[in-house]
Amino acid sequence: MNLGRSANLIRAGFAWRAFGSSGAGATLLEAVAGGGEQERMLAGMSLVKAGERSLDLIEEAYTSGNATPQMVRLVADIGGPRSRPMLAAMASEAGPLADAATESLDLLDRIDRLNESD
Repeated sequence: MNLGRSANLIRAGFAWRAFGSSGAGATLLEAVAGGGEQERMLAGMSLVKAGERSLDLIEEAYTSGNATPQMVRLVADIGGPRSRPMLAAMASEAGPLADAATESLDLLDRIDRLNESD
């Protein structure tokens, strides 16, 4: 665990959520893609808390070929009306990103079924 790196991610998370700082968003995506477990968790939490704004960031990474399965899985956690169509488009291709998108769609389906039974 690198406390300095964790502190930087917490600052980046605040800057992303509060101001939409593109540098902070890039820092968070980098941590999700290749950081240690704690770094991925901190960055992922910040991206999820930022909501729809983070979907734009993940979609941009996907379009430019820089997305990772970890980023794709965050789309389901973020939720909202854009998440399911975004995941469906990602799942229509082949490869690890499509696999992550399919898993995320399955998770959303299970959540929907649980909510219906309440």
